Amino acid sequence: MANYNVTITNGFGSLEMKKGTYDVSVTAAGYEATTLTPTTYTAGESAGSGSFTVSASGTLTLVFNDTGAEGGNPVTSGSVVMTDSTGNTEYGTAVNIGATGEAVFSNVPFDAGTPYALYFKQKTTDDAHNIFEDVIQVSMSEESHTQYVLNSPIALQSFTLTDANYTGLPVNGATITFNGEQ
Repeated sequence: MANYNVTITNGFGSLEMKKGTYDVSVTAAGYEATTLTPTTYTAGESAGSGSFTVSASGTLTLVFNDTGAEGGNPVTSGSVVMTDSTGNTEYGTAVNIGATGEAVFSNVPFDAGTPYALYFKQKTTDDAHNIFEDVIQVSMSEESHTQYVLNSPIALQSFTLTDANYTGLPVNGATITFNGEQ
């Protein structure tokens, strides 16, 4: 009976294998081997491929507030999603930010030896805070990790409206409407 070890890099690996049916197992830091599916693979006489999934066991809590540190005023709603390092490719579904400013991601990978670099993008925030525009990078080296993210409070903007024909004459009872950015 033949045994094959396939090294996986960025989710992909390949190796020439003899025709046959094989039991499959996995070893990956931060992942639970018992969650591998499927657990068998049949190699044919011609080139083939197989897709497998495995669940990670880490927990990441992102805390959104007005200081980006412990003790700030929390963002009370919004959403955040796991992405690639550019923030353009989303993985999974967005997680809601709760009333305490926390967005909890379950089943994330971690590795104490070579920490996983994970990336997140905030999609929405509450009406009292500005959204964090950049990609959030997290280094998962432990099974449970908390990271704070700054959402600065919205700032007061002041405006004047004067008559175009009579310099300095204030206009009363008007409403200026701004449409556009979030």
